[in-house]
Amino acid sequence: MEQPPDVAEVLPPYSGLEPTCPKCGWIGATLQYRPARGPLVLPWNHNRVVDVTRPERLARHCTSCGYHWDEAPMDAPPTVPAADVHEGQADEEARS
Repeated sequence: MEQPPDVAEVLPPYSGLEPTCPKCGWIGATLQYRPARGPLVLPWNHNRVVDVTRPERLARHCTSCGYHWDEAPMDAPPTVPAADVHEGQADEEARS
């Protein structure tokens, strides 16, 4: 079994009070705040990671099809995807 990645993906922005489900298009989903947490490991094997570190997030649940997704809170700091970070470093090195 493959281990999960070390870094959580960048979360999509908050979609408002009546979001559209990305799977079925239904308008309306429940909303629940989830605090940041560290990685989850098996209690009997601390070398086996079963879920990655998760940032502070808003958990959505479609009221029609049951699909779940996470969104960034409104006060979340802006994030830069990993590809953009590496591109910026290459640009700085090229200027030096």
